[in-house]
Amino acid sequence: MNNNKNIKKSIASANINFLIGSGVSAPFLETLTDIEKKLSEAEESKNSDEEIKIKKKYFEKSIFGNIFLPSVQVRIDLSTKECKDVLELYKKFYKTINALILQRESSLLSKQVNIFTTNVDIFSEIALEETGVEFNDGFHGRFNPKYNVGNFKKSYYKTSLHYENTSEIPVFNIIKLHGSVSWRAEGKNIKLDKDLKLVFEIKDSLNNEGAKFKENYDKLMIVNPSKKKFKDTVLNETHYDLLRIYNNELEKENSVLFVMGFSFADEHIRELTLRVANTNPTSIVYIFAHDQDSKIYKKLENDAKNSNICLLTAKKYDFEEINKFFAGQLNKECQIPRDNTEISQQKNDK
Repeated sequence: MNNNKNIKKSIASANINFLIGSGVSAPFLETLTDIEKKLSEAEESKNSDEEIKIKKKYFEKSIFGNIFLPSVQVRIDLSTKECKDVLELYKKFYKTINALILQRESSLLSKQVNIFTTNVDIFSEIALEETGVEFNDGFHGRFNPKYNVGNFKKSYYKTSLHYENTSEIPVFNIIKLHGSVSWRAEGKNIKLDKDLKLVFEIKDSLNNEGAKFKENYDKLMIVNPSKKKFKDTVLNETHYDLLRIYNNELEKENSVLFVMGFSFADEHIRELTLRVANTNPTSIVYIFAHDQDSKIYKKLENDAKNSNICLLTAKKYDFEEINKFFAGQLNKECQIPRDNTEISQQKNDK
């Protein structure tokens, strides 16, 4: 199978989806080995001291770093080189995919791109906002944004100022399967915590007694890396609503899923992906292997009855190599825009 040729064809003619895991946000936000096993054991044994210890480590390594992202000035003054480098990789990724969608010739194809992610960080939102690429994060409202899964799948159109020509422009749907550090519960609603006030509250309680830290930590609207995933009914319902969207999008005819930085250790997502691949022969899944010896990857590829799960192992695909790969799919005459002005110009020219 000529994967490169088939991928170029998929980008030009398929319904495009991405599944992004924690490997993409590394090395800035660390992935903690065996955290699900350790946290599950602590919860099941009712060892609250050990549970709090693990959650503190998880918070410090995987969540706290998000505070550097919303403020450009804070990022310049305080953040590490790793933070800035990872954010630049996200920006390059979204600008490249935006350019690829713009070069598709068919006006019948939707310019929606679904970004499914188990990451709870806000790299995608910050990168998209700073590059000027249109995105939908599920929130509606300007002064008091409220989250609703029904807010997804909205199309965006641009009308020429001179000739009244109207054309659809790309929009990225950021679908966060495991919640987000920027989500906050208010009653039965999920509200936007754009200043990450809750993260700061948790940070301030790190040195307090364990009960106070746990009380604040458990307010996070994230799926915990343990078997006892949910503390909140609203998050539980939202999680399964988003998984249904994932399932429905992959069941569409000619759907393609690109998997980046995701190990498929999440059994639910792994089985769901395989089931859809086996029931929808027109779909195809490409896994950018960051671990070429992964037994999970190889088993997924072997268990696909329609031979439509493809493991890409030409290189060790970290985020930089993945960006190079997609940049190589651009037509020679198509350039990746450098800033917001060029993105707007590309939209107007289409």
